[in-house]
Parts: sequence; structure tokens; C-alpha cells
Amino acid sequence: MRCLHCNEKLAIHDLWCINCGKRTSVLSKDLSALNSLNDSWKKYKKIKGKNFPMGIWASLLGILPMFILIFILNFTLSEMPKWQIMILSNVVWLIFIPILLVPFQAVCKKDGYHISVQEYFASFSRYFHYLMFSLSSVGFYLIIFFICKGDPILNLVWLVLVFYWIAIVFPVPVLMERFNINSLQAIKLAYKHAGDIRWNMFLMAIVLVITNILALAFFVIGLIISVPFTFFAIRDYVDKLIEFDIFDTKGKV
Repeated sequence: MRCLHCNEKLAIHDLWCINCGKRTSVLSKDLSALNSLNDSWKKYKKIKGKNFPMGIWASLLGILPMFILIFILNFTLSEMPKWQIMILSNVVWLIFIPILLVPFQAVCKKDGYHISVQEYFASFSRYFHYLMFSLSSVGFYLIIFFICKGDPILNLVWLVLVFYWIAIVFPVPVLMERFNINSLQAIKLAYKHAGDIRWNMFLMAIVLVITNILALAFFVIGLIISVPFTFFAIRDYVDKLIEFDIFDTKGKV
């Protein structure tokens, strides 16, 4: 591969030209988030029906009760002080985020696109590993919330920091499984090595969030398709990043 700007010979995985310092086409083509989503969907849609049972359980145990509780806290308990509602909402996130993430153990154990109900429930053995990740995320949210609370400019800073955290932790579940590391090590690895690709990861995260919100509008029918696909899509993309040595640890985390 050669640089499009200076014709310097480059390695196939180079993100930046070693001569002129400009970006190569790897970020926009090989590591494109949308291209990866499309590739994953082409493989997933052929057997999506096999994941319906797992999708139903994941929706009933994770997404639906979490959103119902968040809705109740924010729209039916208006007499409670806002800070109490915020704390209780974060407790809900703390409990349910690990339930949403445990299927990554089953997803990362195989190369295919099917998770059985048995494999789904077996993955709950990883609940407390993801609970630490949930605790880190909720803790970060609470810190920036109280720091930025009340000031219009700082509210904008808060929003940017929330989005930045999403971009940082996007690959963490797969990194935990692939490198057999804990959540703090995975967060450190993602923060340290994925700066060049962070926008791509954020884009994929936003697309998948919007997809699942739209699926939620169709109740379980939409979620049983979108939820399993989300796991496979994230796994495929992070695996591609690993293949391109984005998370090259050289034996260290």
C-alpha cells in the first residue's frame, strides 16, 4: 500500500503516513464503522431467527425492565427531589448494565452468529466482572454530573464528556474477553491505544443505540433481532481493530 499524498510505501495496517503524516485510507475504508456494520448484518441476517430465543430473554431480563424502571423514576415520581431520582436511576443503571453486557462472553467464545439460551444464561457467570465496569461508568457519570451541575456552559461540557466516555468504553467488553483482563485494565487499554479510531467507535455506538431505540418501539419483536445483532456487530468491529494492531499491548496492559 502507498500513501495517496506522497506515494510513500506503507504497511497494510498503517493509519498514518510515516513520511507526510497524513491519514491513510485504512480509517475510512478498512476500519469504517458503517462498512463493518453492513458486513456483520450480511452474515447475521442469514441465521437471525436462531437468535430469537436469546433476544427474547435479553430483552425481558435487561432492556425492558431497565427502561420501565427509568421511566417510572423520571415520569411518575415527580414529587421526589430530583437528586434522589438521579441517584436511584443510576442504581438501576448499575444493576442492569452488567445484565446487558454478559452475553459478550458467549459471543466472544465463537466465531459464528448464534447464541443459544443455554449459552446466554451460562454467561451470567461474568456478571460481577461487568458489575465493576458498570460501577466505573456510573461513578464517572456521577462525578461529572455534580461538577457540571447548574451552569449552562458546564452542562454542554457534561454532554461532551458523556459522549467521550461512550467512545472510550465501546470496545471494553470485547477487550475484557479477548485479553482476559478486568474492566479497569480494558478501559485503560481502550483509552491509551484507540485515540485514532475513537470517532469510528462512537459512530457505531450511536447507530446501534438508535437502532435498538427504534426496535424498542416495536416492543419485543424488534429487540429480538436488534439486541443479538448488537453483540455480534461490536465483537466483529473490535476484532477487526485487534487484527489491525490498534490494541497492540506488546505483552503489557
